Amino acid sequence: MVRLDKEQDGDTKAMMILLVEKCSRYPNANALAVLTHLLAELHTESTKVKWHVYNCIYHVLKNRQITQEPNSMSLISTLYDHLVHDLSNSHHKVRAISISLLSLLPFVFPNHATMTEMQVQKIVSNYARDSDPRVRKSALDALVQMHLRGCPLDLAIYNLSVASLRDDYEEVRMGGLNLMGVLSSLYPEHRMKLAHEEVNETTRLIDDAFNKVCDLVNDSAITVRTKACVMMASYQHVGPDMLSQTFSKQIMSHLKRRLPRYKQQQKKYANGQIPVAEGDIDVESDEFHILDSGACGSFIHGLEDEFQEVRNAAIDSICELCMYNEQLTKKAVEFLVDMFNDDIDKIRLNAIQSLRKIGTKSTLEFDEEQLEIAVGALEDSDPLARQATHELFTVVRLTVPISLSTLLDALEANTKRYPMDVLSIYRCLRDIGKRHDDYVETLVPDLLRLDKRYLPKEANVEDIMYTAYVILIVNACSSNVKMLHHLPKYIFRHFAYFKSKYPDCVPDLRKLYKIAGIKLEGDVDCLPMTFSASAKKLVAADAESYMTATIDMLQVIKTQLERNELSTALLTIDVAIRNFKYITSLKPLLVGKSELAQLYLECYQIVIKVKQSHSSPTYASTAQLAAASLLKHSYTMQHTYLGLSRDTLHSAMYFRILANMIWIFGILKQLPISNDNSFSVKNMLLAFRQRVKLIQQEFKLEDDAILSKLQQDLLSAIESPTTHKMTLLHSFITVNIYLDNPVKRTTAEIILPRSNPDKPYKFASKYPVKLHLEVDVFNCSDTSQLAVEFILPDQSTFIFWPAPGHFKQTTPYCFKLTTNAELNLSPWTEPGVVIIRIVQSFEADLTGLDDYIIKYPNHAARNNNNPGTKKTTSCVISEHLKYRLCPTAASNVMNKRSF
Repeated sequence: MVRLDKEQDGDTKAMMILLVEKCSRYPNANALAVLTHLLAELHTESTKVKWHVYNCIYHVLKNRQITQEPNSMSLISTLYDHLVHDLSNSHHKVRAISISLLSLLPFVFPNHATMTEMQVQKIVSNYARDSDPRVRKSALDALVQMHLRGCPLDLAIYNLSVASLRDDYEEVRMGGLNLMGVLSSLYPEHRMKLAHEEVNETTRLIDDAFNKVCDLVNDSAITVRTKACVMMASYQHVGPDMLSQTFSKQIMSHLKRRLPRYKQQQKKYANGQIPVAEGDIDVESDEFHILDSGACGSFIHGLEDEFQEVRNAAIDSICELCMYNEQLTKKAVEFLVDMFNDDIDKIRLNAIQSLRKIGTKSTLEFDEEQLEIAVGALEDSDPLARQATHELFTVVRLTVPISLSTLLDALEANTKRYPMDVLSIYRCLRDIGKRHDDYVETLVPDLLRLDKRYLPKEANVEDIMYTAYVILIVNACSSNVKMLHHLPKYIFRHFAYFKSKYPDCVPDLRKLYKIAGIKLEGDVDCLPMTFSASAKKLVAADAESYMTATIDMLQVIKTQLERNELSTALLTIDVAIRNFKYITSLKPLLVGKSELAQLYLECYQIVIKVKQSHSSPTYASTAQLAAASLLKHSYTMQHTYLGLSRDTLHSAMYFRILANMIWIFGILKQLPISNDNSFSVKNMLLAFRQRVKLIQQEFKLEDDAILSKLQQDLLSAIESPTTHKMTLLHSFITVNIYLDNPVKRTTAEIILPRSNPDKPYKFASKYPVKLHLEVDVFNCSDTSQLAVEFILPDQSTFIFWPAPGHFKQTTPYCFKLTTNAELNLSPWTEPGVVIIRIVQSFEADLTGLDDYIIKYPNHAARNNNNPGTKKTTSCVISEHLKYRLCPTAASNVMNKRSF
């Protein structure tokens, strides 16, 4: 331990105390000794030393476990006395750190008589009115932290938070907002008396708090305005009248009251008139406002704010509140549509996507003016904005028929200007048709160019707009089947053609015709139907162009991450994943590439969500689950896809390294460092460094600059694991994926046995169960790594390794597995389900650790492998087959039944 001498000056002692704090973070450091050492320095008169001592003690108590022994109790009592004394210190930094440390003591020693939660809470509350704003902010933050640690806050503190919202200092107002948010969630239904003396009425605390938060949308500080807009989203249970006020600048009549006659007489002054320059004002009005007007027009002010952060936060809150209050939707639509004209592209995109989200809860209605604004977004150069607008129209109901023609004209202009949007527009028209069957019915003659004076002429199915109109009509027919009887016969062949070409855009035709009572005959029959070679080429060309446009979105995601636009990146990833799923239905040859891209994007999603939740109290558990998924996806990319480029393999490897890093930080966040931990920081970092070495050797990347830098950071962190050095480990990652090569995924399909939910297989419980297996394996380069995994009803697992001769090659890289597996089961007493699946094993970087992480949180599951069987990590390549077994006591039950 570093020694502090009385003769040392304040600066020297402060530096030595910092050294003590660093020493205290090591697992072998005695926390009690550190605490004793530090308390001895509190008798100093130096403010700097005293602040450093308290700051060091705060980190020791926050991050270390101290047993409740007589010695430790005595030390904490001494510390409590010092803190109470220093709360009156003349220096604001000492008072501020004393408050933070005092709020921590009841949770370190919960049974201490003089440091109960309520006593400490009362002391801390008093300093929320301190003369120094930094002390007031510290007191407010301390109260919020006490709540997060499980302390119930007293209702009387609400008035304290209200007063803090009118503080002159921005930081104090931010602290007051945080405290008010906590109290609103604790006591939402508490009835509190109105501030006006004239009326003896009450209101709910949540309504009053919402009103106060809304008032800060007009604050002078941008951070406070943004915070207020963000917090408004959490008040979903505010009264509907109060919510409607946010979109109106006029106070409603029910928020006013008439004064009693005796009150009117008491308020008379100078004949009830006050002379002012503009004229006499009547101050004896028989109405007055019983609530502040903070909620009036708060969302309007937020949407009109000059800073995009405030406007964005206002849009997010409007979206969230509309999901819980449908009556707010109509007013919200008018203002959100106006945001489509915003100068900032991110604001426009957020407004469009928020409206679409609201529309999934309740149908939106657009009048002609709103539609004119909305279709303007189809001219945006950003493909995300255009695609989001297409998705918005799927949840919109137009109020007048003429608007549908306007929308179709805008979509036609969209296809001409941006041909790559065609598939997105077709999916948009699918839902438009279902919602507007009455409007479509009147437009059918114009859309198909039908004339009663002439026989209908069959249109060209390769025409883009004709295709769009047919998709619109057939989906309108699914809502109004009577329309089918008025269509020309040739269009039924076109329905079948487009059903094959765009399966997601056309409903089930057989079901549709059955409901309409239509019998299909000869050339009108829609299933099956063969197409010309030119038609097949057109489908392939559409799929390839759609794939190219979607792959371009990967670069957009990377740019958004570099700008730290995490929420926007997640939205883009969702769109890209949906696109890749749709591509698989268009062209089977692109299935492997599309599924690989989806897996890659899921890894990106995990990384972004981990970064977003870094400060969350649940980070420890979510980080470990995220690391398990990330590690599993990384190995799946590397070992179950054929034809991967070297760069794509590097991406899989980088995700594996990142999974290890997230796992370490999750462990560190979950448990304080102590002597009895199963993992030490050093051991985890050594294992991490070993993984990087193995990856460098496997991929021959000894000269890779990124990994070399990571090796140096790891070596430095192992020698001295400080917070700064651990943080440096986050800066290495750069992930790219390349989808130029044709990619195939290794899959397997279990042919036998078949699932038997209604007829369980009976067997004598004292004999082994013999199962006959037939499996088709596709795109596999090495069958020696394939195995059959059985998950028994008690969740224990059994791995069966077929003999090499049981695999018969059918085509290149495709095999037929025919084998018999014997299960030695413990005695059962009732029917149970065994899950059968095919797995591909592989050699992990760190076998024991990786197997533990991948199976988290089910890593304790028993493994019934035979003695001597190799223990490997694996990934599943088939669907789960549930096979039901029924044990019997009869000795004559045979297990040679065929499956």
